[in-house]
Amino acid sequence: MPITQRIPHLHAVVLAGGSGTRFWPLSRELAPKQFVSIFGGVSLITQAVLRVSEMTADGGIHVLTNEHLLDELRNHLKSQRGIEGIAIDYLAEPTPRNTAAAIALAAAYLLRTDPDAVMIVLPSDHLLEDGERWARTMRVAAGLADEGLLVTLGLTPSYPETGYGYIRMGAELPEHAEDGVVGHEVAAFIEKPDRATAETFLATGEYLWNSGMLVARADAVIGELEAAGAGDIARTAREIAARPSTSWTTDDARAAFAALPSIPFDKAALEISKHVAVVPADLEWSDVGSLLALQAVTKSDERGNTLSGNVVDVDSRDTIVYSADRLVATLGLKDTIVVDTADATLVASKDRAQDVRLIVDALRVLGAREIVESRSSLRPWGSWTMLVKGEGFQVKTIDVLPGHRLSLQSHSHRSEHWIVVEGTARVTIDNAAFDVSANESKYIPLGAVHRLENPGIEPLRIVEVAVGDYLGEDDIVRYEDDWSR
Repeated sequence: MPITQRIPHLHAVVLAGGSGTRFWPLSRELAPKQFVSIFGGVSLITQAVLRVSEMTADGGIHVLTNEHLLDELRNHLKSQRGIEGIAIDYLAEPTPRNTAAAIALAAAYLLRTDPDAVMIVLPSDHLLEDGERWARTMRVAAGLADEGLLVTLGLTPSYPETGYGYIRMGAELPEHAEDGVVGHEVAAFIEKPDRATAETFLATGEYLWNSGMLVARADAVIGELEAAGAGDIARTAREIAARPSTSWTTDDARAAFAALPSIPFDKAALEISKHVAVVPADLEWSDVGSLLALQAVTKSDERGNTLSGNVVDVDSRDTIVYSADRLVATLGLKDTIVVDTADATLVASKDRAQDVRLIVDALRVLGAREIVESRSSLRPWGSWTMLVKGEGFQVKTIDVLPGHRLSLQSHSHRSEHWIVVEGTARVTIDNAAFDVSANESKYIPLGAVHRLENPGIEPLRIVEVAVGDYLGEDDIVRYEDDWSR
């Protein structure tokens, strides 16, 4: 069966609500880890969508995130190469409540239109090999799931990792086996082991890493939650899913969802159910769980250093240095991580990589904007980068892709001055249109209805100087928008 053959009734549910605090400063609340594109040139969530795009049913890709991130996520994916033409259904859960509630809500939503829906639930921020081995694993898992089993994917361990949970395989389930891929009953779920135990697991060949990926019929998800004593989760999910998805974030929906227990799906159903299987997946995989994952970006040098970007090092050993832009010079470091971005730099001991979230917690207490957003932001029409911001003013560069345009909009608190530095802009101001070339400018008065457009085939870049008493991104009234925001 070719990779491109779609699996009937298969729906992908991509969980994309995480903030990735252990990946700061490369991840931010409005640009979390799944947006990072240093692994392979496109973002992790783009890779997740592409990985399932050729095997799901038509219209079968659903991205579940939180209300706070919904617009940024939609903007991000629309700007990514390779996504063109892929229909994505964007959903915002009422409030974050761990994976049991999220998966139940997605299952109930799918059952509204497809009573035979089989769902693959996968994280948006993992690195995972695709291709024929991935497709074969998915076909076997979907076949077992269609029989009513909750099927988890277990990764073949390559070293005695102590940071992952493990699955012990039981008897084989030869149904739907394909070219060496065969499912198994689950004998046990095991919490993160110590080093000696992990080495024993690796030696026996009976244990797999728990990847966190699930394949199951949507009705089985609801039924197994009810059977496991989590009927309140299933019931609330059905009640909210009965509404249009645009009304999932009303106050009453938030209150109902917030009242649910915050529990992983593994604990709520998988570890209790008698109808669970695992399919071993011999695939290259990483959960990109900390900045140590940067070691995969480029080959280490003879001293064990991983140096990425504009970096010069002298006499360091076993050190990771990443620069997004500026020159970073390191001297005589050992077992250290250095990550430099346009507005924040982290220096940490490698053995504290899992504790980067403590830095984020400290910055949150200080009210630092650097944990919320970076200086650059992708948009479906291009991107913008903040150059400088002061009391009552800010300066940005705005890049607009050929043939694209911003929404028709106005601002209540700021005026803007647009200076074209590259390309030709078409500027609309209160129903009058102007073509503005490089080294020319236009002034946008406060309250004016305006739009910026790139009518050409070359990139457009402008410098925007905004002046006003409030400069937040939410000071926008949109009248027309090609992106339905």
